[in-house]
Amino acid sequence: MEYIAIGCVIAIAIAGIIIYIKVKKREDIPTVDLESMPSTVFNGESEPAGINQENELIIQMDMLPAEAIDDTKLVEIIDSKVLAHVNNLVPGLAQAGNAVNNAAKVAQVANGEVLYRAVIPTGAKLTNSKAMKGAVRGIYHGADGIKGHANFVAVEAQKGTAVVSNTAAAAMGVASMVVGQYYMTQINEELGEISEGISQIQDFQDNEYRSRVFSLVTHVKKIADFQTKILENDELRLSKIAQLDSLEEECTQLLGQANLTLSGFVKKTGMDYEAYQKVLGNVQNWFMYQKSLLDVLYKISDLRYTLHVGAVSREQCVALLLTYTKQVSDTQERLTAWHDGTTKRLGIDIDGIRRKRAGLDGVIHFIPGLFNKDFNFRSIEKKTATMISAQASGHEALHIADTSELYAEDVQLISKNGKLYYLPENKEEE
Repeated sequence: MEYIAIGCVIAIAIAGIIIYIKVKKREDIPTVDLESMPSTVFNGESEPAGINQENELIIQMDMLPAEAIDDTKLVEIIDSKVLAHVNNLVPGLAQAGNAVNNAAKVAQVANGEVLYRAVIPTGAKLTNSKAMKGAVRGIYHGADGIKGHANFVAVEAQKGTAVVSNTAAAAMGVASMVVGQYYMTQINEELGEISEGISQIQDFQDNEYRSRVFSLVTHVKKIADFQTKILENDELRLSKIAQLDSLEEECTQLLGQANLTLSGFVKKTGMDYEAYQKVLGNVQNWFMYQKSLLDVLYKISDLRYTLHVGAVSREQCVALLLTYTKQVSDTQERLTAWHDGTTKRLGIDIDGIRRKRAGLDGVIHFIPGLFNKDFNFRSIEKKTATMISAQASGHEALHIADTSELYAEDVQLISKNGKLYYLPENKEEE
């Protein structure tokens, strides 16, 4: 009996230790405050239903007053394939926004117009989600337990609808498409403007150079034409990045030629006004090519970042820009100094759009000029004054690199009147 009693005591002690360890482990698991979640669904345990599957993720869809979002900051999602992917990830989001504006009349009267918002945690956010303004945290599980958090936007006095995505990878894929479409649409529009600027360059004699520039812009613009298959197919996406590398090399060669040509012009000194005016036209052509090519180089950098879908940092993508921006800056300094010296020597008044009379013309107007200084000057073409001013001022300040990293931000989808919109975080903060 004594041995039996001792055995029972030992068994009870071991059981107590095991229970204590299990309780301690539960206490160490991060908890989630669900009191402020618009919709709380439980499966009889201490965690929301639907998030205990491997890599599954709940995306919360919430109702917002329409005035909470500035319509001018919304970017409509128009690509049919992207819309299909969004609808698969968040079923009924577009229809919910449409139904709200057509059926929920009582809510409209009481609270004004409403819309829906769904927040998709993207990329690294799936394992290290930053706190969002007005958001609470939820969790999703992997094979080894808790993997990370998802942001749920809580809206006061409103009931949201929880939507479960198939996998975290699906959410990342949709988020990348939405952000990729946003970036590529912007880049494509800007390349269109660059192409129009190049078309305005007149009387340029080097047809080979001109055709190479047009070919460059056309090929970069073709890559920037958004297609979901590029972002869906890694092999195709990487091939486009490789093509960009070749186009970047071509762009730097053309830009280098423009810089060298402009540097050659500034070596011309001692010219009279007529010779200076003639050179101005040639300088203007190369000056415009220089600007356009630097613009293209920036767009190639932006496009490379876009195609890497956030896997490569902005710093890595803009590394080459620093070198060529410095070359353009150095060329610009020489061009500015050349114009300053020439205009002073020739007595050119840019603001007054006039120049000091010279030669026989100056002698004839010398005596009248003693009584009225205006007689000492003659007008120049406004076009000439504009070219001098533009070339002397430069265009370096116009090149501000895009530093946004929207792939690293949570993707906010807005449903309104049956249409889906993307709200970039940088636009929300402006």
